[in-house]
Amino acid sequence: MERSSGSRLGPYEIVSLLGAGGMGEVFRARDTRLDREVAIKILPPEFAQNAERRERFQREAKAISQLNHPHICTLHDVGHESGTDYLVMELIEGQSLSDRLTKGPLPPEQVLRYGAQIADALDKAHRHGIVHRDLKPGNIMITKSGAKLLDFGLAKSGGLTLAPNASTELKPLTAEGTIIGTLQYMAPEQIEGKEADERTDIFSLGVVLYEMATGKRAFEGKTRTSLIAAIVASDPEPISKLQPLAPAALEDVIARCMAKEPDDRWQCAADLKWEILRIQGDGTSPDARKLRSRSSRLAWAIAAVAIVISAVMAGIAFRHADNPRPIRFAVAPPAGWTFAIDYTLGPPAMSPDGRYVAFVARDDLGGRTQIWVRDLTSTQSVAIAGSEGAGCIFWSPTSASIGFFAGGNLKRVDLSGGAPQTLCAAPLGRGGTWSSSNEIVFAPAPASPLYRINASGGVPQQLTHFDSVRRDSTHRWPYFLPDGKHFLFMIRSPSNQEHGGDAIYVGSVDSSSPRLLLNVSSNVSYTDAGYLLYMRDRTLLAQRFNPRNLQLGGAPVAVTGERMAYHPAGFGLFSSSRTGVLAYGSGSLFSSLLWVDRHGHSEPAIAAGADYLAPRLSSDQQQILYALPDDSSGNQDLWLFDIARRVARRMTFHPADDFAGVLTPDGKQLIFSSNRSGSPNLYIKGVESSQEKLLLSGPSASFIESISPDGRIALFRMLTAGTQNDIYSIPITGGPATPIVTSPFNDIHPVFSPSGRWIAYSSDESGRYEVYVKPYPPNSSRVQISTEGGTQPTWRGDEKELFYVAPGDRVNSVSLEQMAGVIKPGVARLIAGIPLRPARNDEREYDVTRDGQRFLVNSLPRDRRSLPITVVVNWPSDLPQK
Repeated sequence: MERSSGSRLGPYEIVSLLGAGGMGEVFRARDTRLDREVAIKILPPEFAQNAERRERFQREAKAISQLNHPHICTLHDVGHESGTDYLVMELIEGQSLSDRLTKGPLPPEQVLRYGAQIADALDKAHRHGIVHRDLKPGNIMITKSGAKLLDFGLAKSGGLTLAPNASTELKPLTAEGTIIGTLQYMAPEQIEGKEADERTDIFSLGVVLYEMATGKRAFEGKTRTSLIAAIVASDPEPISKLQPLAPAALEDVIARCMAKEPDDRWQCAADLKWEILRIQGDGTSPDARKLRSRSSRLAWAIAAVAIVISAVMAGIAFRHADNPRPIRFAVAPPAGWTFAIDYTLGPPAMSPDGRYVAFVARDDLGGRTQIWVRDLTSTQSVAIAGSEGAGCIFWSPTSASIGFFAGGNLKRVDLSGGAPQTLCAAPLGRGGTWSSSNEIVFAPAPASPLYRINASGGVPQQLTHFDSVRRDSTHRWPYFLPDGKHFLFMIRSPSNQEHGGDAIYVGSVDSSSPRLLLNVSSNVSYTDAGYLLYMRDRTLLAQRFNPRNLQLGGAPVAVTGERMAYHPAGFGLFSSSRTGVLAYGSGSLFSSLLWVDRHGHSEPAIAAGADYLAPRLSSDQQQILYALPDDSSGNQDLWLFDIARRVARRMTFHPADDFAGVLTPDGKQLIFSSNRSGSPNLYIKGVESSQEKLLLSGPSASFIESISPDGRIALFRMLTAGTQNDIYSIPITGGPATPIVTSPFNDIHPVFSPSGRWIAYSSDESGRYEVYVKPYPPNSSRVQISTEGGTQPTWRGDEKELFYVAPGDRVNSVSLEQMAGVIKPGVARLIAGIPLRPARNDEREYDVTRDGQRFLVNSLPRDRRSLPITVVVNWPSDLPQK
C-alpha cells in the first residue's frame, strides 16, 4: 500500500519518506498523542504472509523495546493495521555509516570511538539474548552523540540458496531457505546455514570496522558465489597495506573479529569493547597488547623502557644530570627500495613534533617512487597509499598531514587515512611549507617564484616576484618560521655573483620585499632551541637565529663531521623537527666504471671508484665522458677520460652544475646541460677551448641526449607542464627547437641510430617504460621494441641490434631487420644482469661499443645503493650553549 504525506497508521501521521530497502520503507512521522516526531518502519509483505515470522517479530520487538542504551535506537511501539506491520522508533538526526563511507575511510580515532560504542551496544543486546544478525553500515547511524544501532533481531538463520552467477549487488534475499541480511557482512557460519550467536555479530562488526578503517569492503566478488568463497576461505587485504598509519593494535583486534571459526574470535562483545578502549588509551603503540601477555613484572619493565624511548623519539631530551647527550641511530630503506638523491625527490622530512620521518624511496625493480613514513617508536616504515611518483615532501604544523608534489600537482594526504587530495597544479615542485594558519607556500616549478594557497585547496596566488637587478632565476625551498607569517627561502641568482648569487632570504606573507639573510645554496630548518640549520660545502651547519627579530647570531658550527649528501637543485639531505630531532643523509654513492662483455665478464674501465654519473663513449671509442660532483661543494662538472693514457681532465669549471654531456661525432665539441641560469639549459663549448655558449635557454629544464651522426642536430628532452618529458631537436649552431615526440606521458632517452635514419626512445604511456623506434625525420609511425619494460636504448654500429635496460638491471638485446624502410624487431634476449647505478635525473648509466661486444657500465651493487638516513635525537645538546 502506498503511503503519502498526511496518511495515518494508528495514531501516527506520515510526514515524508526517509528511505527504503530490503527490510522495508522508513517514514518520518508525527505521534499525534505525544506531539513528537518518530520514525516508522513498515515491514515487507513477506513478514505479514508468514505467521511464524510475524509471531517471532512481535516477540523480539518486545524484547528490543526493553533495551535502554545510548547507542541503540529506541523502539517506542509496534503495531498492525490493515494488514501492515510496522515499528515506531526514535527519529535519529544524522548520517548513516554507509553514506559516510562513500567519502572514504574514517580517521583512526573515529573508528575506535564508534567501534567501542557499537561493541557496547551489542553487549547490551547480547545480555538480553538478542543477536542482531544483520549488522552493516546501513544499520548504523552517525550522530552528534556517536553511533546508533538500528534493526535488532529481524533476521533468522537458515540455509542459503544462491544462483552461481548472480550479482553481488542484488538486495538481500528474503525467500524461504535464505537469510535476511546482507551477504558482504555475514559470518561464515551464517552462509553455511548454521545457527548464529553473539560471535556472529562480532564477525560482522569486524567487517564493518575494516571498512571504516580502509574505505574498502573486506570481502569482494564478481558473483555471489565468488563472494561467498572469499568470506568462507580468504582473508582481506591487510589494513596496514591500505592505511599504513592505522594503529597496528586495531588491525589485530579486527583480524580476531573476522576469524573464520567462532571459537577463534572475541567471545563476547564486552571483551571487544574493553580492548578497543585500551587501544584508545594507549594511542597507536603496536606492542602494547603483546606487553600485557607477559609476566606482570617483565611487562611493566618493558613498558617503562618503551615510555622512555617513545619520549626520546618524540624529541623530548633524554637527560642525565646536567649533561644531555644526543642519541643516534640509522633508518634503513624498506626491503627492495632505496633512498636516492634526485632533484624530484627532495630531502627527508622530520615531522614538527619529532615523531615521524617521511622520505621518498625508489623501487629497486620497477623504478617507481613512493612516500614512506617511519614512526620513530616503531621498527618498520610504512608506505603511503596513493603517493606514487611523489617528491619534495613537507609536513603540516600538527604533524597530522603531509604535503607533496606528484603528477604535476601539489597534493596533501592525511595520516589518519584517505586518498591524497589534489590542491592545485604544480608542474615540477621545488619545495613547500605549511603554516599554523593552514596556508601552504610552495614553488610550483624550477624557474618560478613562490605561490600561496589554502591547505584545503583553491586558487594559488603569487607571493614573491623576481628582481631584475638581482637577476633571480628561481625561488625555492620555502620554510615557515614559528610565527606562521615569516618564511625563509632560497633565491638562485647564479649569473649575478655581484648581488650574492644563491642565497637564503626572509620573506613574509604580508610583504613582497624579501630580505637577505645569508649567502648559501641550501634548504633550511629551524628548531625551537634557537638554531637555523643549513649546508655549505657539504657541511651541515647550525647557527643561532632569533625568529622574533629575524637575526642570525654567533658563528656557524658544524653539526656533524660527516660529508653531507647534496643535490645540485640546491638542497641537502637533512631536516629537523621543531623539538630537536634531526634526520640526514651523508656520504656519496661511489660506483665503478666497468667493461662488461656479453658473457658477463668484467674489468675496470677506470681504476678508482667515484660518484660517477652518466658515462658516455666518444665516437672513436677512445674517451669516456662523465659527470663527477666536487668533493667539497657537491657541484657537478664534466670530465673526459683518455682510455689509452688513463688520464682524466676536467672540462667545465663553472660554480654551478654542469652535467649530462655529449660529444659531437668528431670529438671537437661538447654539448651539456647546466643550471647556471637557474633551470637546466643547454650549452656548447669546444673540447680544447674554455669558451662556452648558451645553445638553448628557457624556463623549462632541458637535458642533452644525443647528436646526429653528421654532427648537425642535437636531441634533448625537456620537462614541460605536468612534469612530463618531451623530446625535441635543435641545430648545434643554434636556432629554434623542433618537437620530435610530444605526448601527455614521459618520453625520454632519445638516441639517433648510427645512420641517423631512426630514433630510439623510452615512453611510459603504457603505464611503464617501454622502448620504441621511429623514423627520422619523424612521422606518425613507430615500432615497439621491448615488451616487458625497458629504458636507455642504445644501438649497435650496424643498426642490426638494439640494447636496452629491462627491470631488474637486465641488459637485453633485440635483433633488428630493416625492410622497405620498416624496422622489424626480433625476440628480446638477455645479454647480462648488471648492477647498474639507479638512473639519476633519468640519465643513462651505460654505453655500448660500436661492435656491440662490450658494455661500459656505471655499476653499483644493490647493497650499496642507499645512503642510510641517520636520526639524531637532542642534536642541539652538542652545540655551544648560551
